[in-house]
Amino acid sequence: MDSTKINSLNLFRGVAGYGVAVSHFYYYLFDINFFQFLSIFFVEFFFVLSGFVLYPQLLRVYENSKNLKIFYFRRWLRTIPAYCLALLTYSIFFLKFDLDTLKYLFFLQNLTENFLTFYYFPIAWSLSIEEIFYLIFPLFLIFFRRVEFVKILLMFILLIYLIKIFKLFYLGSSEEFYRIGTFLRLDAIAFGVLTRIYLKRIVSISLNILLFFFISLIMFFFYLNIKELSEISNFVFTFLIQVYSVNVLTIFINLNKYIKLNSSISFFSLLSNQTYSVYLFHFMIILLFKNNMNIIGDNFILLKYILALFSFSTIFYYFFEKEINIKRPSYKFN
Repeated sequence: MDSTKINSLNLFRGVAGYGVAVSHFYYYLFDINFFQFLSIFFVEFFFVLSGFVLYPQLLRVYENSKNLKIFYFRRWLRTIPAYCLALLTYSIFFLKFDLDTLKYLFFLQNLTENFLTFYYFPIAWSLSIEEIFYLIFPLFLIFFRRVEFVKILLMFILLIYLIKIFKLFYLGSSEEFYRIGTFLRLDAIAFGVLTRIYLKRIVSISLNILLFFFISLIMFFFYLNIKELSEISNFVFTFLIQVYSVNVLTIFINLNKYIKLNSSISFFSLLSNQTYSVYLFHFMIILLFKNNMNIIGDNFILLKYILALFSFSTIFYYFFEKEINIKRPSYKFN
């Protein structure tokens, strides 16, 4: 199935982006812990979606190692310029230009626990997982290119799980780092690639809806007992949110058959295009709201926030991201 023809994926990306932004809004502005818990799932949706849509490009790298450079160019032109501008914005806001800034710049901030002195760009943890996956997994494909693609993928996931188990039983880990540590979460994107390969076997709508409610109940149990979770419970929880993300992704893929109107498709496309800037800058907009509540006022504050975020992200996409993305088609796969 061609992912470019699955219009519901644009909706899925938009839901993930604004889901994170709204969850963080309520958590950082009103200190409601449930929304911090909820944001975990929306970020996970990004991971599985990234792997899902990247599969054709990764397959090109696997089939011809000359495509590795093209893969890097396409990924980095899409992600690095906007990320660097966002990092500069946060660094100026917090007056933070030091070793922490360099760690953020090279996506090293979560290599180990407490590697930073100050987490002033908190949402960047997931971006470091994305970028390190882009860097490492294609090399993994080339090194083992004589092995079948899916077997390489399963080897990669197994390797990450061995690292997780070693960390769990021999080094220990905080709940937070177990979820955001860069080399502990590379399998999250690999799960998305695996989903693309076996999509026809897991796309049953009735089974996915049943699984959705079942895992939702388990996740609610985790939320009620989150303060008492052991390290093994965190291991299980992290695995379940990956399964949950695959489950929600396949539900949205099933929704594609119901998306008929061109106007809906265009709006979902706009949501999808601006999602990266929504993710990068929503925390900055939250900070601006928090520091100017006396001016902004409490009335319809969520609506004001969404309008501000939507307006900024749309402008940023058309006048910055799109201008850079136009150059990407010149890098064609062999």
